[in-house]
Amino acid sequence: MKRDRRDYREKIQLPLLVLAGLPNPACAGIASLVEQHFRSKVIRHASGNDDARLYTDATIGALMNAVSGFAVRQLRSEAHPPVPKHILLAYVPSDDDEGLLDAFEFFVFPVRLVSLSRYDEHGRQLRHDLKVATDRVVSSLEVALHEFSDVKRRLSSISDTEPLFLPPENFHVSATLRAAGVFRAMFRQNTSWNDPVSSIQRVTVKSEDLPKVVRGGGQKRILSDTRGLVFPHDPSEHGLPRELPAECSPTDRKDIMRSYFRFGVPLRNGFHHDVQFPGRNLKGELFDCCRQGRIELSCSHANVYANDYVRPATK
Repeated sequence: MKRDRRDYREKIQLPLLVLAGLPNPACAGIASLVEQHFRSKVIRHASGNDDARLYTDATIGALMNAVSGFAVRQLRSEAHPPVPKHILLAYVPSDDDEGLLDAFEFFVFPVRLVSLSRYDEHGRQLRHDLKVATDRVVSSLEVALHEFSDVKRRLSSISDTEPLFLPPENFHVSATLRAAGVFRAMFRQNTSWNDPVSSIQRVTVKSEDLPKVVRGGGQKRILSDTRGLVFPHDPSEHGLPRELPAECSPTDRKDIMRSYFRFGVPLRNGFHHDVQFPGRNLKGELFDCCRQGRIELSCSHANVYANDYVRPATK
């Protein structure tokens, strides 16, 4: 009996590494070496020689199109596993890097190639030196992977007390701060990934308060925002993967990637929180939906997804 050759395919889930801010011809050579060294898929798009202008709209758009296109194709393919093992963005910091970070924030793990933004004795950035840039990219990724391993561990097991899972725009840390602000400080490396995020409170709820979440007369620790809303994870994880339309805007691509990944770690399909008040329904509560904008809900709870898509409960 002839066996299907697919039975013998090696099922390797490759990391996806994104290189940004490197010029030609160094960019292509470094990408090839990084692929071999880390056994990874590398996506890159060279920046120009102008050290003051690394991230044009065209450069950011090309990187976003390539990353989102690759990730969604993998998700939809029949290969196993279907998604990148993780996604890291290694970039040369620059005065104009805000557009890049805004496009990729919260769905990749960032790696700042700080040393490559420095200048040599001739007034030329080190990113232009192939040997120096290769060494620094490899060493920076090796260091970052150690730090990333803890973030990946935290996001690989579902927990109702892990702040890194929270929907960025719909968890109110205070009257003026959302979880997005906390995440943004980490993403831009202004605070440590090991920060316990003590500003985010955890409360104990009982089965009489949340009978669908806490069963059998028990109790459970759950994250709660400043409004008193609690954010338990819904294990049913309903929701189908989204396609990338032929004419897909940068905002749509970012929205889709945020629903698939958090800080470079793949999320379970349909991952969301059932956001609610303990012991009572939502009554005119405001939420910020990534597709509909600000909406007012009166229902038992709201399904809030990782990309801040908000859907009212139907029962």
